[in-house]
Amino acid sequence: MSFQKSLDLIQNLLIFLAISMCFLAIFQHPFTGDDLLNSFSVNEGNFLDYLHEMYFSWSGRLFNFLFPGLFFLNDSLLLIYKILSIPCFLLMCACAFYLATGSFLHNLESRQDFIIFSCIAWLGLPVLGITVVWMTGSIYLWSTAITLLFLSLLFKIFNELVNHSHDPLSVLAATLIFVLAFFVGTSGLQWILVTVITYIFLCCRLLYDGKLTSLTFKHYFIFLGFILGVAFFLFAPGNFQRLEHADSFSLLSNLKRFFMFLAGAYFSLGVGDMGRSLWIGALLILCLNSINHLNKSNLINSYFWAFASFAALLPFIPLIHFAAPRVTFISAIFFLICIQSLVLPAINTSNTYSKSFAGITLLLLVSFDGFVGWAANSSLKYEVENRQQIIQAQIIQGNKDIVVPYYSTIPSRLTHMLTPVQDKIYLKDIANNLKLNSITHDESASAPKPHSLQPLKSIKKSL
Repeated sequence: MSFQKSLDLIQNLLIFLAISMCFLAIFQHPFTGDDLLNSFSVNEGNFLDYLHEMYFSWSGRLFNFLFPGLFFLNDSLLLIYKILSIPCFLLMCACAFYLATGSFLHNLESRQDFIIFSCIAWLGLPVLGITVVWMTGSIYLWSTAITLLFLSLLFKIFNELVNHSHDPLSVLAATLIFVLAFFVGTSGLQWILVTVITYIFLCCRLLYDGKLTSLTFKHYFIFLGFILGVAFFLFAPGNFQRLEHADSFSLLSNLKRFFMFLAGAYFSLGVGDMGRSLWIGALLILCLNSINHLNKSNLINSYFWAFASFAALLPFIPLIHFAAPRVTFISAIFFLICIQSLVLPAINTSNTYSKSFAGITLLLLVSFDGFVGWAANSSLKYEVENRQQIIQAQIIQGNKDIVVPYYSTIPSRLTHMLTPVQDKIYLKDIANNLKLNSITHDESASAPKPHSLQPLKSIKKSL
């Protein structure tokens, strides 16, 4: 067996280990925060009532409440949702890699590049516990995945028109992409804006190449699907109801806050890690590849993806009070696309070995990250189930004022956990849903304190 084959075997084993550990972390993550409240909303009536209520009183983001809402219907569907999370993440990375390079896994070199890119995305994207692992919050993953899939298809169509001047789309393919375009249009402002500027970018390039007249009815039909989705989103009655409760808009004040937010968007200042994994990963991509002899096309694409990354944050100028670290998720993935599109593979044997070793190291880090996430989420799941048992037991006894312990687990980066203040508000909402007077925290001296239980220490003691 050659040395490279030995490295590939080790790498394949670590891919399996990393995927397994990350899946276990997702599988063990319990319902928390909006999960349980959304589950109540889905199951208290029929599903159409839930859709009607969300659209007419909350938001036009149809995909954001339709897709996860389906999986709240029963436990079997919930399990399917958790199983699909890792494939969805890999789909998102595959589309991002295609947008950056224009190809996908055509040789050993690109395989190594994709492994490195995917690991850096897992380790570097912000607040993964909210945007990927937490069921309600994972809509950021799913919305980004379908948007990148749609953009990949647009770029593929564009390349066919430029290089071959023909339309490869069948009627069935155009219809399926139409449906995908519609859901992208209902995903939210960030995804809509990125798609709009991508359309403008591709149309300008077609015009420059003299290929704009090559567009056919099927291409306009796909664009119509996107426009209908955007209209469905923008004119939702729920949007206007929420605007009635919005704070007054001050352009100067919001701009100042936006630039502060922008400074932290690429350095994860809101979550305190300075974006180390994202930037070190970007430097690793640059070091393992060549940035010499870049052609004009690479530079244009790189500049575009950098602009797309920034543009995804622009909707928060008027909505800066709603900006949180999770909304930088889509900007971070476009930043990685920008970095990957900036480099050209340096094809030589020693470089392939270097990439293999880098991939193995990153896969080990992802595996340990998944293991730590599994430990924390298992601990939190036990506490969630214990709290639910306390509430049910007190209800059976006829108590209307129930006291429950704080969650004491120290969360990992793959754990979404409410702060004590948020948990207090959440317990009030649960009490209202269960027709109770109150559910409050146990403040006694002997009761568990928030963020006081180290999951790994608990596992070590149990061995």
